[in-house]
Amino acid sequence: MPHRDRYLFVCTNRRADDNPKGSCAQKGSEELAKRLKAALLQRGASARVRACSSGCLDLCEIGATVLQEPEHVAYGNVTAADVDDIAEAADKGLVLERLVVRPPPKG
Repeated sequence: MPHRDRYLFVCTNRRADDNPKGSCAQKGSEELAKRLKAALLQRGASARVRACSSGCLDLCEIGATVLQEPEHVAYGNVTAADVDDIAEAADKGLVLERLVVRPPPKG
């Protein structure tokens, strides 16, 4: 199995339309995942960065969400307009600070 420097996990979880939590898929994440894969391929970055669909990342209220590893940062409210910036940042080993969401402190 090839190892990549970085992984982008795009939540594509879909819930029933009447579920109060909503879901990332309802916010266009399935198309985001496709666009992100295409952007990485176009940049020639697909050997270094892999975009994958994932199940629920438990950040439903700020979806669509993308988790970047190994930095372990979550991007929230991601739209198609953000795809190229995410691909560029991941390829360069950077974090796209304007999209970073941090969970509330536990306690």
